[in-house]
Amino acid sequence: MIREIPLSRHVIFVLACATVMALSHASAQEDESQSEFSILLRLQPELVSVSGSAAEAKGTDGVTVTDAWAGGSKNSGNFGALFINASQSIGSGFSVFSKLGLNVDMEGLKDSDAKNRDLFVGLASPIGRVYAGRMSPAYKDAGIGWDPLNATFMQSRGNLGRSGGAFGHGGYLDRSIGHQHQFGPARFSATISLDEKVAGDLTDNDDHAISAAVILPTGAFSFLAAYVDGSEYEGGPSDRDALKLGIRYSNGPWAAALMHEDRGRGLENGDILYATTSYRHEQWQFSANLGLFDDNQNVNDGTYFALAARYHLHNRVSAHAGIRQIDRDLTGKEMIAGLGLRFIFNTGNLIR
Repeated sequence: MIREIPLSRHVIFVLACATVMALSHASAQEDESQSEFSILLRLQPELVSVSGSAAEAKGTDGVTVTDAWAGGSKNSGNFGALFINASQSIGSGFSVFSKLGLNVDMEGLKDSDAKNRDLFVGLASPIGRVYAGRMSPAYKDAGIGWDPLNATFMQSRGNLGRSGGAFGHGGYLDRSIGHQHQFGPARFSATISLDEKVAGDLTDNDDHAISAAVILPTGAFSFLAAYVDGSEYEGGPSDRDALKLGIRYSNGPWAAALMHEDRGRGLENGDILYATTSYRHEQWQFSANLGLFDDNQNVNDGTYFALAARYHLHNRVSAHAGIRQIDRDLTGKEMIAGLGLRFIFNTGNLIR
């Protein structure tokens, strides 16, 4: 059995080695113009009307204000956030960087562990980026933006169109180390999240969660493959792994994507097929999503679809409206119609 090393020693060791390498290549002179510090604020109020047998059974039907919707809950899979980014060049293609993200919705800063998004420090070099702290698994980040309705009440993730949760397209993991590198046009990323004993954890303390992804753009097409394995991580279920494959086409005003996820027994225990297409005309964007969930036990299959229009009032402000429905064999339907306003404010570099 591998002896567990505390996270602080992992992080210190990785960053110390990276810093020594960087300093050996860095020039003695620092240029203030190569320092960056920026703040990014995202807000998204949405007014929605929820109906259907699934919503009635859960008590979530009616009219409400939210920031996104997923898994039958408002303010889930939300867009709102406050990010603080900083970086400093240390010469010869090396730089250190950090990111702090706070998770906010239409009810303010989220509670407990959900209040934090990314929180990491890292080193960028000619051979890629390595960073440590709290982050999304590589599986989530790969192709997250392929859904034009992502982080709205019409999104696919958590709504039978794409997987949700920390081992899907939502959530973050602590005690993590990440690496990103580009090989020609191919973009590779990998993460490992170190296991920790929790109450009721009867498994070994070496069940680290791992994830890797690669995206290959070739002309108008992009190809994606990603894998995640969180089996028995923090005492969780076994067979908690998933494989994702996808292809995306983008040319002129048209974009379309197809994605397939094979989800293990410790997750949704089924296959998710997702398709999307969108068309842009001047300030307008029109989108359609379709998702099919095939339950491996053949008892609770489901479908998802969404239709939406977005109007770009400014490059930082847009309005959207549309409908979304999910329908499962056992739990029934959940239908949502509504409209929302998306606001993005980025200071740009505050160090001049």
